Amino acid sequence: MEYFQEWHKISLAEPLWLLLLLLIPLIFWAQTKTKRKNSSLLFATLSRINASHLPQSDYSRIIIPFLRIGSLSCLAVTLSKPQFDRSTSSLVSSGVDIVLAIDLSASMLALDMSENEQNEVTRLDVVKEVIKDFVNKRKNDRIGLVAFSVNPYLVSALTLDSEHLQKNIDRLRVGLTHQTGTNIGSALAEGINRLRTLQSKSKILILLTDGKDEPPPPHSPLIYAEGARNDDISIYTIAIGSASRTRTYLFDQRSRDLMRYTNGKPVVQVADYPVDKEILQKISAKTNARFYEAKNKSELSSIYDEIDRLEKTEVELNINALYEELFQWPLTLSIFFLLLEILLKRTIFLRIP
Repeated sequence: MEYFQEWHKISLAEPLWLLLLLLIPLIFWAQTKTKRKNSSLLFATLSRINASHLPQSDYSRIIIPFLRIGSLSCLAVTLSKPQFDRSTSSLVSSGVDIVLAIDLSASMLALDMSENEQNEVTRLDVVKEVIKDFVNKRKNDRIGLVAFSVNPYLVSALTLDSEHLQKNIDRLRVGLTHQTGTNIGSALAEGINRLRTLQSKSKILILLTDGKDEPPPPHSPLIYAEGARNDDISIYTIAIGSASRTRTYLFDQRSRDLMRYTNGKPVVQVADYPVDKEILQKISAKTNARFYEAKNKSELSSIYDEIDRLEKTEVELNINALYEELFQWPLTLSIFFLLLEILLKRTIFLRIP
């Protein structure tokens, strides 16, 4: 039932009426005291007393008070006016468009961001977890996703659908772009093309990489950064990885998966993965943005949190307030309890003085 599935949308318009629930114990206490004062019927012999203890009387002491409490409680809930929120809101303008450009070169299989060797994770595993959290925080912004190695790959066009984005983040893996090298300029070009024609207050490209251009590109990435500045696009760059020489999984071009031993375990070797921090710094500086370094998951999360705080604009929402009244349900239940109490007291639990 819809009400149970979305119970958090149920609220009380006048909750002060629930204070009436505090009177229920007083009512029962007063009734008990009155009954004791009026209990003056005398029996001549013990046999008549024993005969008066019918099985029904034991149940009546439980059921009748329960029905009365239920009826009074439901009445109090009825007066508090329960409502189900069916309000809708549509986004008019968020003012922020974001493209996340994620490196999928072979170096993203490095294991230097693992917390321990018993639970090893790749750089890409850490990145995916952090950007998922970032996407969840930016529910009112359009976000696109670009993956790159030598060539860029549009994983998701800019969208407000965070669930769609989460699914596409899960798709990210080394080999998705069919190469394992790095071309920073190609990622910038793809991200800028997705943003340049948009009429938003703030256009942001967040480039994350752990390497340098390999093979060397025909054009410097700074050419694309210059174009981004002309289009009012801010490029935040993030260099990820704790060390250039690190333990890493190896990528198998034939299977497009991790290289494995015959027993199925992935091959682990030590490799050198240098990162061109200088070019990343220059790219961000050209667009008046910032360059960051992330050596572990905590630092990477902090970076995305900082970008989240820096890039905020007012969100315009069109809200249609609509509430469905639910008082009829507790009222019906209250009447049911009351009628059932009357019926039982006049039939099964009938008492004749």
